[in-house]
Amino acid sequence: MNAYIGFSFLFNIMKCCPADKDLKEEWEHELENEASIDEKEINKLCNMFKVLSNPIRLKIVFHLLKQDYCVGALVYVLGEKQNLVSHHLAIMKENGIVDSYKSSRYTFYRLRSEVHLMLSSRDITKKNEN
Repeated sequence: MNAYIGFSFLFNIMKCCPADKDLKEEWEHELENEASIDEKEINKLCNMFKVLSNPIRLKIVFHLLKQDYCVGALVYVLGEKQNLVSHHLAIMKENGIVDSYKSSRYTFYRLRSEVHLMLSSRDITKKNEN
């Protein structure tokens, strides 16, 4: 075992739930000062993941990670019916996943910036290499 890894591992064990009363008070104080979990943010993320759990919506997100699309283009690349794609886009818009804007007579959809940032950190475009 690497001595550095061993020491680091032991240090973290000793730091967590210390038996020494003074160390325990310091440890508890550090934990109290850490940022608490914002329940609203957790609920918002849970809802976003529920919305994205549908395969068609996830495919839409896959395409919107690359560029903005109008409904017609999404219908073509997904191979789905227009009313189904529009239905899923409406759900995604209601839940804050996508925004829309008009250009000429077409409505284009794009991922909201915070969703794009969160999802773009994970490359879902890689092919499975077997």
